[in-house]
Amino acid sequence: MSYRAAFYPCDGPKAEGSYIVKLRDDSVKQSFIATCSATHAEQLDITHSFEESDVFNGFVAKCSEEVLDALRNREDIEYITEDAIMRKSDIQRGSTWGLHRISHVGPVERPFEYDYPSSAGEGVNVYVLDTGIFVGHSEFEGRARNGRTFHRSFQDVDGHGTHCAGTIIGKTYGVAKKAEAIAVRVLGDDGSGTVSNVIGGIDWVIGQHRSLGKPSIISMSLGGPVNRAIDDAVNSAADKGIFVVVAAGNEGEDASNSSPARAEKAFTVGAIDQEDKQADFSNFGPLLSIWAPGVDILSAGIRGPKSTDTMSGTSMATPHVAGVFALYISGKGDNIVHAEVQELIKRSTDATGAGLLVAQVPKA
Repeated sequence: MSYRAAFYPCDGPKAEGSYIVKLRDDSVKQSFIATCSATHAEQLDITHSFEESDVFNGFVAKCSEEVLDALRNREDIEYITEDAIMRKSDIQRGSTWGLHRISHVGPVERPFEYDYPSSAGEGVNVYVLDTGIFVGHSEFEGRARNGRTFHRSFQDVDGHGTHCAGTIIGKTYGVAKKAEAIAVRVLGDDGSGTVSNVIGGIDWVIGQHRSLGKPSIISMSLGGPVNRAIDDAVNSAADKGIFVVVAAGNEGEDASNSSPARAEKAFTVGAIDQEDKQADFSNFGPLLSIWAPGVDILSAGIRGPKSTDTMSGTSMATPHVAGVFALYISGKGDNIVHAEVQELIKRSTDATGAGLLVAQVPKA
């Protein structure tokens, strides 16, 4: 029986005619691309080849269904998946109680106070894969910068990425007030973007992590339909020592129905409200790693250097956890391991550990 590579269609919005091709681990990507390009000439357009690192042994191509069918006969290919559309995971509603909650056990009570270590995430790079960051906002004190964009500019037109970055590193609204945030713009002006761009962003971050040698976190407040390629990329980044924090999603369903929330090595975050109850929109289920504040979160806005905005969503919960990880790994360099962070989560969720906590398991 002749070989046929697995094909995974997209159950949701997708980039028409764009396919993510995963090669077998022992296949040489550049040789394979050269051979395929010669065979199919102008019928195959390679749009991403992920050259920054080995996060994903594969490429993204635009081609006809006829060429796609031919590619599936190649034994070098492990699988092909349609290029899905990822979207931001916020819900706009319209203070900061979240910082109080992550540093105190029990219900949120005024006055809000935030207790955190003096290291405050210093020396940690947090890569925000989102709509961009308004790096000139006063909240960032020069600790936010542009890194890589997969769109026409770095400008955050939507405000989602800036809000998330404010929760991670902002001087007023942020968890890790000495960490740095790097904008990796994978989502466009409307808050959506392709899986291939997100994988490209992860690929770029891994290259930066290797070259800079600093503790690194990826914060991804985005999601979409189940997609093996993005799950594989997240797992690969985690294997290389990068902590990947992702939003559970806002469909009010089991997080196993969306990617990258379902990725095995992601830290998947659900949202709670001020009463420690699961937010009505939050995804849930056994794949969630932790819960964090995600309702009516105040943070940096894009209307001016001192502007603010209030948003809700698992997107808002995710940067709280990314910030806590920055606090935890600050000064530890590459000595930190995922097992230690898992222990932090274990202590946090059952509220038995002293010090910084990230939300108890929400009440029923």
